[in-house]
Amino acid sequence: MSEIIAQARALLATSQPEKALEILSPHIQANSSSPEFLSILGETLLENNQLEEAYQVLTSACEIDPEANQGSEKFLYLGQIIGGQDGLNYINTGLNKLNEQLSFIQDTGNEDVQTILVGSGHNTLESLRKWIIKKLNSGIFASIEIWMTDLCMEEEAESKCNELIVFSLSIDPLNPEAYSQLSSIRISQQRNDEAIEALNKGWDLFKAKKTKLEDFANLKRDQAAASVDTETEVDDEDAFEIGMEYVELIQPLITLSKFAIELEEYDTATDIASNVQDINDSVLDAIYIEAIANIFKAKKLGAANISQHANGDANVDYRDFEILKLKQISDDNEEITNLLSEARLILTTGFKIINSDAVDDYDPSVVEQVNDLLNQLGGPIMSELMPKRESEKDDEDVDWENEIEYEE
Repeated sequence: MSEIIAQARALLATSQPEKALEILSPHIQANSSSPEFLSILGETLLENNQLEEAYQVLTSACEIDPEANQGSEKFLYLGQIIGGQDGLNYINTGLNKLNEQLSFIQDTGNEDVQTILVGSGHNTLESLRKWIIKKLNSGIFASIEIWMTDLCMEEEAESKCNELIVFSLSIDPLNPEAYSQLSSIRISQQRNDEAIEALNKGWDLFKAKKTKLEDFANLKRDQAAASVDTETEVDDEDAFEIGMEYVELIQPLITLSKFAIELEEYDTATDIASNVQDINDSVLDAIYIEAIANIFKAKKLGAANISQHANGDANVDYRDFEILKLKQISDDNEEITNLLSEARLILTTGFKIINSDAVDDYDPSVVEQVNDLLNQLGGPIMSELMPKRESEKDDEDVDWENEIEYEE
């Protein structure tokens, strides 16, 4: 059964939850009392958007293993599904077990390493430690989310969020997502200067991580090219892990870019969204965020003229200023014109994605927002929608010897 579970995990890691469910389904009856099997089944059902089924399976898994001795992940998943105080109780069970495991391996001598690693799925103690810290942070961030939403009116909500983020940074002080969470907490506390500081720190760490992964990927590519001649084996598993970690940057970067928009740090938001498109140029959220950052920046530049174009209301929020009226102001401001043109160009790219075969993969609300903004800006740029002609080569790129031979 451990082989089936490993296959399912591999499929989940490669964003193939439907196939993972196909592998697990024939074995459900025979493993209805296995917490480990039920945990991976619950996670797979979640990935397939079968929330009610996932809830039932994970509840059973937690009842069979109430102290998380056979894995803590099921408690983290179930806690996020339930939310509220009951959800926190489940998450805390998982966090306590993970923290116990982290303390144990940090205090363990080398002679006990192999004993710990057996059955863990990890080859080294450092790999296991990183996995535990990653899971700890996952539970910590889920707890923060509950305190900031379901339990935001509780008296201790603010202190609990502070306590959790301090703990996260203590176990992983260079985790960019922790600084993103810190920025979110400070936004909710209306401590915007500190929020911007955390935002910038998180973005610096994300950039460093992205560059490091790109360097690793380039190195692996060079090694693969060299192995053709030298017969040197290239570690495909390492290359796969690097690729997955690279793709996993997308969602936290989108979240960070949203915080940048909220904090009116539009250049930073544009920079983050642009980097998301380096990873995957079909992420509609990133396209929308980059466009709205340009639009808000244009509106902010025109703030001095807003009052005279807003029926005399000097207190109008520049972000609510109509694009049509902003375009009238832009006639005398080249920078505003350029920002609106750039936003239209970006949204035209989004328009092409929306009208592709993959449209069903995108959030309908984001599709609607992209279309609405694009209509306000004058619609898609038609020249960008035309099929690209194969550009003629410059004279310097032409192999004139072959051209001459062909003519002869």
